[in-house]
Amino acid sequence: MYSIHIIALLALKLPPLNLKYIPSIEQSATKMSESTATANNLPPNPNPKPDWSQDDSSHPGFVMNGLETSATPGPKAYYIHLEAKPGKEEALQQFLHDINNGVNKEPLTGPWFALRYSKTTFCIFEAFPHAQGRQDHDNGPGGSNFFGRPDFLRETLAYPAQLYRLDVLHGKFGVILGKENVNAPIFE
Repeated sequence: MYSIHIIALLALKLPPLNLKYIPSIEQSATKMSESTATANNLPPNPNPKPDWSQDDSSHPGFVMNGLETSATPGPKAYYIHLEAKPGKEEALQQFLHDINNGVNKEPLTGPWFALRYSKTTFCIFEAFPHAQGRQDHDNGPGGSNFFGRPDFLRETLAYPAQLYRLDVLHGKFGVILGKENVNAPIFE
């Protein structure tokens, strides 16, 4: 592959590429993560080793990651990572179902998804039209099902739930799970 590049460079009468100084993909990714963390004052991978010592008594059962972005306009979201203790997977799945029942009563929450990644790893992705919609969810039936059950979280989770506050940059809303949503907003 490199010989093709060298032949092309020779044809252009440019000096050959010095392959000794090309960084590996891993080095480039590390450098990019480091520069992103510095630029944003956020770690490149929040809480890579979470444990219960990070639990905060002001909001037990979960750790909030990311900046509060209510000052910036536009749609907001949460991504919530949940790791069940072995044997607690079914209880966590039922917990997610209970939250879904509450979210169904919240007009500004959606789309909302409970997801399963592995036997013990679950996630929630939920979006809101604006910061106030996210705040309404936090105090509404879905959010209360989550935030109001710290004892359940400690009993069921391997470590505190990891909540990530997000700004939604782009999205496709006209089709949800293969079904056309004719009332979907256009968001660019």
